[in-house]
Amino acid sequence: MKQTGLLLTMMFLSVGLWAQTTAGSFTLAGGLEYSSNKSENVYGNVDYTSSSLNFRPAAGYFVIDNLEVGLQLGIGSGKSQYEGSAESKSSSFLFGPYARYYKFTSNERFAFTGTFSFQIGSGTTSSGQNELKTGSTSFSIAPGFTYFLSDKWALDFQLQGIGFTSYDPNKDVDNNNQNTFTFGASSLSPSLGFRFFINK
Repeated sequence: MKQTGLLLTMMFLSVGLWAQTTAGSFTLAGGLEYSSNKSENVYGNVDYTSSSLNFRPAAGYFVIDNLEVGLQLGIGSGKSQYEGSAESKSSSFLFGPYARYYKFTSNERFAFTGTFSFQIGSGTTSSGQNELKTGSTSFSIAPGFTYFLSDKWALDFQLQGIGFTSYDPNKDVDNNNQNTFTFGASSLSPSLGFRFFINK
């Protein structure tokens, strides 16, 4: 199996004062993620290809020092195809709240983070003339760290951590949800992004 992934980050530009994780400060964050996969001679010796593109903006507010709460969105699209069959396409929209706590070390530019997030999603999948409406609900607890490049910009590194997802592949059919729980080595799927801090 050949698998390639490209993680890009989108930086949001704004005007602000010196950034800190103090109560009353704001953050803007976002990422653009692209992945591509090709599997040769798998199901019935037929090649399989897939790709996806996801845009994930977020905005947060520090309710107290070092505790950020906010809203995150996810807009995605993808496609997949077995050689010789019709191409399948998908689109999705996610939204939900999150809370993140920063624990600084002796190096004031470096902080460990813990993030709890909850998301509700909807979307569509289509193959040929058939189109299905999909839905999902998920939550996760993710460890990571933040390194402050300057007083305004920070680099985020976050693991997937512990998570649960309930995915409904067809909203027109009852009791067909697919539940997935991730924990341990299989959940170590890192992501990288930037954050912009705006002081009050």
